[in-house]
This record gives sequence, C-alpha cells and structure tokens, in this order.
Amino acid sequence: MKQKIQYTPEGLFAFMCRHPYLLTIVLCGLLLPFGLADRANITGGSCIYLGVVMGLFSLIAIFLFNLGKNTTQNLILSCTSLACIAACMLIISIVKNKAVAISIVALLVAAGLVVFIKLNYEVSDKAIIAVLICLGITIRFVYVLYTGVVDRQHDVGDFNGQIGHAGYIKYWYDNGLKLPDFDVRGYWQYYHPPFHHWLMAGFIKILTFLGVDYNKAGEASQILPMLYSSLTMIVSYYIFRMVKLKGTPLIVTMSIICFHPTFILFGGSFNNDMLVMLFMMSSIMWGLRWFREPVMKNIIPLAFCIGLGMMTKLSGWMVAPAVAFLFLYILIKNIKKPLRYIGQYAVFGVICIPLGLWWQVRNLLLYKVPLTYVPDLGESSVMYSGNMPLTERLFSFGNGQLSYIYGSITYVGAPFNEYNPTLALFKTAMFDECTNSINDTHFPQIHITGPILFWISVVLFLICIGCFFISMIKKSKSINGVERFYFTLLFLVILVSYYMFSIAYPLSCSFNIRFCMPLIPLCAMGLGMMLKSTENSTKPAATAFRRFMYVLTAAFCGMSYLVYTQVGFTI
Repeated sequence: MKQKIQYTPEGLFAFMCRHPYLLTIVLCGLLLPFGLADRANITGGSCIYLGVVMGLFSLIAIFLFNLGKNTTQNLILSCTSLACIAACMLIISIVKNKAVAISIVALLVAAGLVVFIKLNYEVSDKAIIAVLICLGITIRFVYVLYTGVVDRQHDVGDFNGQIGHAGYIKYWYDNGLKLPDFDVRGYWQYYHPPFHHWLMAGFIKILTFLGVDYNKAGEASQILPMLYSSLTMIVSYYIFRMVKLKGTPLIVTMSIICFHPTFILFGGSFNNDMLVMLFMMSSIMWGLRWFREPVMKNIIPLAFCIGLGMMTKLSGWMVAPAVAFLFLYILIKNIKKPLRYIGQYAVFGVICIPLGLWWQVRNLLLYKVPLTYVPDLGESSVMYSGNMPLTERLFSFGNGQLSYIYGSITYVGAPFNEYNPTLALFKTAMFDECTNSINDTHFPQIHITGPILFWISVVLFLICIGCFFISMIKKSKSINGVERFYFTLLFLVILVSYYMFSIAYPLSCSFNIRFCMPLIPLCAMGLGMMLKSTENSTKPAATAFRRFMYVLTAAFCGMSYLVYTQVGFTI
C-alpha cells in the first residue's frame, strides 16, 4: 500500500520523493519561458514571470504542507518568502550579467533554506539531497543561459544549415518523420540514430507553432538536454538507494552527480550524448530492479531503455553485456522452470532489437553503410596522433601534458595535441575538449580556479576508482556477489570500449569523457559504498578517510559551481 502523503514539512519531502521525475520536468518546463533559455532575452518581464512562479510555489509549499507551526507562522513565513523572492528578482533584473546573478542568488537561497530547515526541523538526508538537486538544476540552467548554439558544442553546425547535429535536427523539422532517401554518410552527423534529433525537432516545431521565431526556438531546445541531465540525477539517486546508500555517504555521492562538470557541459549540448547517458543509467537501474524481481513489469522498461538508448546513439549497447549476464544467471538458476524467463527474454528481444538496430540495418540494406559506421577523419587531420607509438600514447604522462590541464589541440591555441586517452578523460571531464574546451586562454577569470578544480578532481576520482573496485571485491550487505559482478562488468565494458575506440580512432576529439560518462556515477557509487562500510568504525584511519573525503568532495562541488559561474562572466 502506498504511503499517504502527510500535510506536514516531512510530507513535502515525501511528495518530492514520490514524484521526482514529474517535478523535474515541471521545473525545467517552467524555466523555459524565462527568456526561452536564451541569454539574449532575459528581460525585466522574464524576471517578473520567474518571481511569480517562485512565489506561487512557495505559497503552495508553505500552506499545503504547513511549513510554519501555525497559521500566524505560515503568514509570516509567506511574507518573508515573497519579500526575499522580490528582492532576488530585482537584483537579477538590474544586474547586466543575469546568468551569473541567478547562480549567486540560487546559492544564497539554498543556504538560507538549509539554515531554515536546520533551525526549525530535523534535517534529513532527503531534504539536503532535494536542495542539492535544485542547485544542480540551477547551475545547469545558468550554463544553458550563457551557452549559445555555437558555444562549446560538438559537431553542431547551425539551425539554418544542412550539416552537423543542428542541420540533422533541421532535416527532421522540415520533413517530419520522412526517412532520408540518400546515403547518410553524405551529410555530417546524419549517420546517428534519430531519436534525440526527433525530440529536438518536435520541440522546435511546437515552439514555432506557438509563434516563437525558428532560430530562437532552436536555441531554446537546449532545455531538453538540460532536462536529460537533471533527470540523470534522479535516476542516479535511485541506483544509489538500491545499493542501500543513505545518510552522509548518500549525500556525498549525490553531490558529485549534481555538480560534476560533465553533466553541466552536456546538459547544454545540442548533440545526443546526454540523452543516451540518461537511457544508459535508466537501463542500469531497471537491470538491477529486474534481477531483484525478475518479472515482466520490470523487463519491459529495461527493453525500452536499452532500445531507445541505441536509437539515440549506438553506444547505448554498452549496458547490454552486463544485462545479458543477469539474464543468463537467472535462467541457469531456474533451469528446471525456464519457460517463464524465456518468455520474458522473447518480449525483451521483440522490443529492444528493432528499436535499437532498425536505423543501422536500414542504412546497411539500402546504402551499404556499415552497422558500426563512424566517420574517420584520417591521418590528414590536425588532431591525428596515430603516428606515435601505441605505448607512448597509452602510458606516457610526461612531455608537458600536465602543464596544460585543459582539452588540448593546437589549432585552438593549445601547446600540443592531446594523445593520451587517460589524461584526456580527466581533462575533458572538467573542461571538455578541442574547440569546445573551457580554458584560461578564452576565460582568463578561471586562471586560478580552473587548475584547483582539475587537481581536486584527479585526486577525488583516483580514490573513487579504487573505492569502486574494493567495494566490488569485498562482500557487502548492500549488494550480493552477482550484483557486484554486474556493476564490475558494466564498468569494464564501458572503460575497455573507450580505450578501443581511442586506439581505433587516434584523434584528439576521440579522447573524451562523453564516450564513457556512466563511469562517473559508478565511481561515485564506489566512494559512497566505501564511506558506508567505514561509517561505524572508530579506527583513526577510517575516521581520517571519512573526514578527508567529506572535505575533498565539498571542495570539488564548490569549485565546480564557482568555475561554471565564472565562465558566465564573459557575457
């Protein structure tokens, strides 16, 4: 029986926990009219709109969930809340750099909210995580506001052209669902499966139908990747809860996901990387749910997540081997009564395989496009490093590679072309790569904070990787041996695929965290499990480890929020 929502402050968080996807979608939708996610349209009227929305939501929360202890306190709290909102909107409206103002105001509001909760109620991890998620959505929205169609994008082109992701979106906008009657290799980026581009084109079509200018609607469609990035926080939360993380370990783990630069960057990208990440994380979650309760109601969402993930970007397949292991394990365990599971696998295949492969099979049959086709820029590219010995590309960490911590390629002013995929993972996770790179040449204001963020992240994630593998090797009350192998296989398949891709295509643009983004929440989960396993230990080493990781994670999140606020100062 579902728990009935109580109209109390605790009930507010219970409500948020029961409907997180819906609330996230509603919040992102309400942010859209605030300048249509376009930095050029943030006017005084936009600020009034946002203030009214925030005011209505605060009044509903205060009176519906009785945040005050009586009617008088509710009235006082309402007046105070409305006054603060009005002051915040006034500040944002008169400050020239509105995106940065939103970032700073949101941080102050979040701090005030935490203090209010602490002074009046028992602070739960749900309350803290709700605040973290709201701040995570804020920094994503701030990044979207100061990031345009041509700013720090991957192969985007523009919405008036024919090539790149924007050109591909325009094709579907102009032609509806009419499939291309030409070889997709003839137009840059058209080889991608179309699901993400369908959604973007449909969204633009809706906005233009409502009277929004086409180019402005194209800019505004950036809100969809921001939504995918925001929903990824929610899915990650459910995975962490499934491995029994709670309290401070859960807060630490979630804070990494909320403020990790990768999810800020790709939450503002017009390409399909963030949507496939959402589907991969959803596949991981539903795979674990199905293993714990192997019934049809769990395998159908799993099939849709993997199928739609591959229909977004073929790399969505990387979850499949670990899921196949779970299928095989359950079948062998129930070998005396296999029909129930064979039937589920058949339904899975009927849903997943056509969704995931129809595009590739069609292009193979009609135009002989290889199933795993990827454009190869070849040896003539300025980014090519295949002429270097493989051992040097994989294992050399010298030659000044760490003296330049940003995504490195010479034609945008970097001192050398990136050739080491391991170092590139750490660099691109913080600042992206090539022409998309955030660096202190284009953004001198991060000359000090950028390196601090980078080196904190290196230390943090080296520890997280170690924690992940230790947690997968050690017996645990949180997850059994099969589930530990499931997560380990996921990690290794994704990581090995990344290195195989970087070896097959030795170009600086191939060495990017976007090709293995699920490793980030898996590493964060490993840290959370390690913190959980040591939280009751009074040994000095365990206590020192916990305190060090709390400080390190807080520093990482704070520096990430600061850097991605600073980048907006150039507007």
